[in-house]
Amino acid sequence: MAKTKGKSQKGRGLTKKAAKPAKAAARQPKAPKSTRAKPAVPEGPPPPPPPPPPRDEMLAPRDIARLLRYGERFGASKIDVRMLPLQLPSSSGALAVFDPGAPKSWRAFDRPVGAGQFRVMLSVARSEAGAERLAAIVIHVGRPPIARWTVAHWSGEKMPRSPEQLPRTAVTTGWLALIDAGKGSPGGVAVPPANGVQPVEVPLTDGRRALALPCGNGEFAAYWAVDATDKPVCLVVDFDVFTQKEWKARPPT
Repeated sequence: MAKTKGKSQKGRGLTKKAAKPAKAAARQPKAPKSTRAKPAVPEGPPPPPPPPPPRDEMLAPRDIARLLRYGERFGASKIDVRMLPLQLPSSSGALAVFDPGAPKSWRAFDRPVGAGQFRVMLSVARSEAGAERLAAIVIHVGRPPIARWTVAHWSGEKMPRSPEQLPRTAVTTGWLALIDAGKGSPGGVAVPPANGVQPVEVPLTDGRRALALPCGNGEFAAYWAVDATDKPVCLVVDFDVFTQKEWKARPPT
C-alpha cells in the first residue's frame, strides 16, 4: 500500500512539472492587433450623372413628323422619302444654313450636333399626276425615338417665343445650302442649274462641302427632333410647299 501511494505521489509531481511550461506560455503577452485599415469593399460603379435639363427651345407649331412619313397625304400630294448616298460632314459639331447666292443670309444653328458624317434624306411631295416638289431636307444626327419637336434657332440670337418669330432663311436664288458651321460663312457659292429635286454637293476652297438643295424661293424655318435626354435626332428644313389648309386637313381613313 505504501509503495503504491509513493508511486502515485511521484506521478502527481511529474504532472505538475509538465504543466509549468504551459502556464508560462499562457502568461506571455499577446501580440498587438494590426492597426492597418482593411481595404474597402467596392460597392459597384457610381450611378451615371443625370441628363442635362432640356434646352429652352420653342416647341414646333406644326406636326413636322408628318414630313418624314412615307405615304403621308397632304391634299392631293403624298410624301415620298428618299435616303441619299451622300452625307453632310461636320468637324466642328455645328451646322449652318444659307442662300448660296446671298452670303449675308448665312446663319449657324445654336444646338450642337457633335462631329460626324450625317446621313441625308429627302422628303418629296408627289402629286397624283407624278409632279414632284421638295418638301423638306432631313439631316440625321442621332438616333430615335423622338420625344418632341422644337424650333431651330440661330446661334447668338434671340430665341423665338411665338410662331410669328420663327427664324427663317430667306432664299432668293432658288437654292438653300447646309454646311459645317466651323469656319464661318464661305461667301457666295456657285451652284449648277437645278435638276428636279436632286441636291448637289459643292466642294469649297476651305475643305468643306456644302449641300445645296433646289427648293425654290421663299422663307424657310428649320426644326429639331430631340430624344428623351434632349439629344438631337435630326434636323429638318421645311420648304413650306403645303398650305395651312393642307396641314390642317385630316388625312383620309
